[in-house]
Amino acid sequence: MKYLFIDIRKSDKVYSKYLEESSQYTFYNIPMNMIRFNVGTILNQLDQFEQIYIICESSKSSLFIKNKYFKEYPKIKVNDNLQFSNFNYGPNKVSIDENNEIVLNVIGNKSFNFYSITRIIQTITGILMLSVGIFTYMQLSKNDLLKKVNTVPLIVLIIFGSMSLYNGLTSTCSMSILLKNYLN
Repeated sequence: MKYLFIDIRKSDKVYSKYLEESSQYTFYNIPMNMIRFNVGTILNQLDQFEQIYIICESSKSSLFIKNKYFKEYPKIKVNDNLQFSNFNYGPNKVSIDENNEIVLNVIGNKSFNFYSITRIIQTITGILMLSVGIFTYMQLSKNDLLKKVNTVPLIVLIIFGSMSLYNGLTSTCSMSILLKNYLN
C-alpha cells in the first residue's frame, strides 16, 4: 500500500466526516493530543508506506504536529489538498502530488452531534453557569447592589460559563488552544 492517512481531529469531528476504508490507502484516527504517545508507532510505519500524510480540518494542526514531531522525516507530509475542509461527502478526487491522484470517499453524518458525553456536560454546565451569572447580575443591578458587593466571582462565573458553553458547542477546548505548545 502506498499511503497512510493519519487524521488528528477529535473523535466527534471524525464521526461527522471521515474516509471510507479503501484498498488504496490506510486510514488511522489519532487525536492530536495523543500523537506524542504514538510517535514511535507512526515512525514504525515508515517502512510499510511510501508516504504518510497528517490530515485535519484545515492543515493548521497538521503542520503543527509535523513540525513538532516529524520535521526530519520527509516521508511524513502535510498536503493542503488532503484536509477535511476541502472534502465533500462522497467521492473526492485529490491530487497527492503532481503525478498522483487518488479518490477518497468521504462518509459520515452531516448533522450536529453530541457524540461525547463531555460535550453534553460542557453545554449544560455552560448554560447553567451563564444563566445563574446573568440572573444574579440582573438582580444585583435591579436592587442597586452592584457597588456594595464584590462582583469578581460573578464575572468569573460568567467567563467560565461562556468558555464551557463554547467548548460544548464547538468541541474545542479553549484552554488547550491557549496551552497548545505545552499540551501537545
